[in-house]
Amino acid sequence: MSAHCDAELFALLAGELGREETLAVVAHLRECGACTSELVSVAVAYGSLRAARRVEDYLDVRGDVAIAEAVPLVGRDQQPPLQFRTRHRQRVLSLVAAAVVVVAAATGVSLALSLSRHPSPPVSAVAALHHMDAPVAATGEATVRTVGLTRQMEVVTKGLPTAPVNHYYEVWLLQPTTNKMLPVGVLSPAGESTYALASSIMAQYSAVDISLQTNDGTTAHSLVSVLRGSVHTV
Repeated sequence: MSAHCDAELFALLAGELGREETLAVVAHLRECGACTSELVSVAVAYGSLRAARRVEDYLDVRGDVAIAEAVPLVGRDQQPPLQFRTRHRQRVLSLVAAAVVVVAAATGVSLALSLSRHPSPPVSAVAALHHMDAPVAATGEATVRTVGLTRQMEVVTKGLPTAPVNHYYEVWLLQPTTNKMLPVGVLSPAGESTYALASSIMAQYSAVDISLQTNDGTTAHSLVSVLRGSVHTV
């Protein structure tokens, strides 16, 4: 995901995003006031477009019915009256436009209040990720938030090269004292992903590792760590 998630907002409202993408957008909205404000505008525009489309479909059907009913009342050499349909369409569209303004204001206030009532969960732990088998400029950060019995871990990387063909980056939890590792999930091509983990499981690990994996069906760690960092409680 880029600095802002403008491109993902319509997809979010249309239900076209996958689970990880949805979690990433939601996590970003909790931190970014600009995108939250944009979501309000997009939600209003999306709903207005759908409403306008329904009105257009309704007018097309009603207009055709009006013309069909009017044909027997005129001679065969005369054209059916169209003025009623035009005026009716203009009147309804004017009412729709007025309603959209009212709905937009109400929706914006309602959504803004809803978001303000559900603040982002507090940060419980962080991990600064430092380069290992990666360019010196590559960095990353893991932010852990507590949501009930779940830990929501957001991983954000910077300067990490695009994975080679047939390769991908994977996020792991690591316990350095025993080398015990748990795969958390694939890191998105954008270098940012959010994962949900049980608190009891995450408590058994004290570091975060990102590896470069070959897409060959192997589930074990590749032994190529590009970024790694210790988890510190806030």
